[in-house]
Amino acid sequence: MRLNLIFRKTWSTLILASALVLSFSPRAHADIVATIPNYDGTATFGPFPSSISIGDFAFTIPTGQQVYGATISGTFGNTDLPGTTDVSAPADLYVDSGAIEAAECDDSLSYTAACDSGSTPTPFSYTFTSSDLSNLSADFASGSLDLSAVQNDLFAVNAGSLTLDLVTTPEPNGLWLSGTGLIGFACFLLSRHLRIHKNA
Repeated sequence: MRLNLIFRKTWSTLILASALVLSFSPRAHADIVATIPNYDGTATFGPFPSSISIGDFAFTIPTGQQVYGATISGTFGNTDLPGTTDVSAPADLYVDSGAIEAAECDDSLSYTAACDSGSTPTPFSYTFTSSDLSNLSADFASGSLDLSAVQNDLFAVNAGSLTLDLVTTPEPNGLWLSGTGLIGFACFLLSRHLRIHKNA
């Protein structure tokens, strides 16, 4: 009789907890995409290295959501002026005022890399690490992330298709966490009472 009562109470707890979890579980992730127009630099012959502001990604993170993944992509060179802007001067691209390097073009200054001597734009892509995301939390909150270049040698820095892709998810709320906690507690109680009954 006592065991049946324990089962009924435990199952009631499990049903309640499951309802809480299903009602308040986080929704699927969402993508937020921000872009910067193609950048056509001015030819320069030094001194090097020199810093250049490319632009700012502007976006809005919905209230209650957090960024858990981000990728920046684009090309060295662009198609604005074929034969001129197809490639770029040797340069490195950074976000967050130079704190995080997102791409590099021919750091050896050999002028044999596709990005500075080819005939078409050269794609790049960088996926931010968990440490990067933590360091960028203030930028995400402000809705803006800067992109800059450090030019390392002759001619002009050119870039295109500059895209920031942010993956966000709602933060777990208190009721969802409470529901998962109740499920764990109910399973513990059930397991404990089954062991006691078996050993009795």
